Amino acid sequence: MNIIDLTQAELQENLPFSLSLVEKGHTLKVTTDNGIVCIISPVASVAQDPQEPDLNIPNPDEFVPDPVGTRAFVDGALRDMTNGF
Repeated sequence: MNIIDLTQAELQENLPFSLSLVEKGHTLKVTTDNGIVCIISPVASVAQDPQEPDLNIPNPDEFVPDPVGTRAFVDGALRDMTNGF
């Protein structure tokens, strides 16, 4: 999605609308009155896609990778990358 630049005043004046943009997947880059830049972004583990409500994005804190599957993927990727060398 898009990164939208806002000032602190713009964010404060339009907070509900700004948060609705974040809910749709946009990231807000806010520059405070003191010149500090901060990011407001949706977190992938709780993102919802209204088009695909069954979409299940794993929470990074709960995700445990499959070591056998990971090893097979890495071996295959390395084989493809080094083919012909």
